[in-house]
Formats: sequence, C-alpha cells, structure tokens
Amino acid sequence: MAGTERAASAPWRLVSFVLDCPEPRGLAEFYAELLGWPIDESESDERWVELADPEGGARISCQLDPHHTAPGWPDSPPPQQGHLDIRVPDIEAAEAHALRAGAIRLPQPADELESKFRVYADPAGHPFCLCWGPPPEWRPSQ
Repeated sequence: MAGTERAASAPWRLVSFVLDCPEPRGLAEFYAELLGWPIDESESDERWVELADPEGGARISCQLDPHHTAPGWPDSPPPQQGHLDIRVPDIEAAEAHALRAGAIRLPQPADELESKFRVYADPAGHPFCLCWGPPPEWRPSQ
C-alpha cells in the first residue's frame, strides 16, 4: 500500500489541526477552557493562536480568517468539512462544562439518535462532538 510505505519511510507527523475563524484569541480561549490545554504564547500572535496538548502530540491552532463563514448543520450550506471528536468519561459533566465554556448544542442527526456522541458548535460555529464509551477499535485502512 503506497500510503503506508510513504508514512513508514518519511518522518511525517501531524502537528496541528487548524480552525479558521474571525477571532483566533477568543476561539483559542474557548478550546483552552474546554480541553484544559494551555495557549502557547511563543507560537501565537494576533493572526494565529496555538494550543498545546500538555501530554504532547498534535496541537489545535486558530487562524484569522476575516471572511470565515460557519458551516451549516446538519444540511445547510456551507457544508462541514472537518470536525473534532473529543472522548469524555462522563457525557453529562462534559456537556455542562462545554456549555459553560461557550459551546452550543446542535441537533443530533436523525440517523444517529442512539449513537454515543453529541454534536456542538464552538463560538465560531465549527461543529465538534463529545463522544463517550470505549474507544472504537482501531483498524488500519485496507
């Protein structure tokens, strides 16, 4: 498989998931509160604010886009093009925390009413999910 060979032979590493938004500082502060991650001021300015996972790994970056339009949910334009899934141990406590931090609960997709996730929007309108239960079994792509 070509993708597997490339990934194994090159030192590639995901460093950040970037969210476009009209107010990078405000959105970064939302995710800092939600996740308990610090803002890395040494990597941030007025156009780019970066959050660092205290346990290492990828970061979340908030990038200025003065023309940002929030994606519609679930079927309105513009379409969602990516989202974060955040695994939590207690959905009720996590939801209360997310709402206090500034999240907005979005309608659950009709075909996912029994699924173990709930959908929210961050202050810039990006959808994200709080997921609970055991993590799904990882399966390499075929």
